[in-house]
Amino acid sequence: MTNVLTNTLKNRQYVFAARPEDEATAGCFGQVETVLPALKPGQILCRNLWLSVDPYLRLKMHDRESYTPPLQIGEAIPGNSVAQVVTSADPAFEAGDMVAISGGWQEYAVVRAAHAKRVDPALSRPQSWLGALGMTGFTAYGGLLSIGQPKAGETVVVSAAAGAVGSLVGQIARQLGCRVVGIAGGPEKCARVVADFGFDACVDYRAEGFAGALAAACPKGVDVYFENVGGKVAAAVMPLLNMFARIPVCGLISQYDGQSGTDPKALEEFMRWVLVRRLTLRGFIVYDLYQNHPEFTDTMAGWLRSGAIREEFNLHSGFDQVVPAFLGMLKGAGFGKTLVQIAEPV
Repeated sequence: MTNVLTNTLKNRQYVFAARPEDEATAGCFGQVETVLPALKPGQILCRNLWLSVDPYLRLKMHDRESYTPPLQIGEAIPGNSVAQVVTSADPAFEAGDMVAISGGWQEYAVVRAAHAKRVDPALSRPQSWLGALGMTGFTAYGGLLSIGQPKAGETVVVSAAAGAVGSLVGQIARQLGCRVVGIAGGPEKCARVVADFGFDACVDYRAEGFAGALAAACPKGVDVYFENVGGKVAAAVMPLLNMFARIPVCGLISQYDGQSGTDPKALEEFMRWVLVRRLTLRGFIVYDLYQNHPEFTDTMAGWLRSGAIREEFNLHSGFDQVVPAFLGMLKGAGFGKTLVQIAEPV
């Protein structure tokens, strides 16, 4: 542990500049330069290396109730990161250690050591702590196992199957002996979901005849639907759900840009299926489930080492690419987990 408890580093960070009316744009964000505070006992100063951009942030841009408070104008943008300790005021860490933290969209972060997770290079590459071994991976693992409760031989359908969470959900379900059908946008993504992630099939929701193609890919119906999208995708899945099917609701990205005007008849139809098919429907946030699966890190690390689970990163480089990476991710650009590398480890 170093004994230097002060620093004069200047820090670039992104802040929330304007609330979007419809789609998020680059104008919703601003950059500022701050001077980092002196460390207090129990804190560490970290240099961010990889930043995660995640869909949940779009929900925080609305001024309305959600599972976390909305962003306020001028507030620093939050987010997870993998970082390297620069200076430590806690005996648990020393300069050079690699950690996973809630570091935000900034070059440096001061965090409590108790809130930092040591990155173990023996388990996987550092980026995995923002992917399969991090919040993304646990969202897939916890949501599927705790709520979906898949059984060998069942059919699991995953929307946003080419994305960070969806791609892992399908692979986990395959490890449990399920037939896995993905839904993604465009023939290229669908082909890669099958070839790269081992799904049994993947259906293009943008193509004509989407509902029919999905039904053909699920000849025995659907036992688990892992929901990331909502909208017309969910509407196509609902008639295919078997009796007592389970629906973990992880996200509704089709609604994140503030779409309104819900058709009451669509809601009535949805509730009819819930009743007639005796469906179990549960929304969840990742931290609801942490206590359920203490085995997660060891299990996922084993799958990664053996090649049973594969990660794909949509990697961007440079601090100025954080906002473009986020906006592109919302529009479905890229494949897999979107990360931005802003510095090299030393």
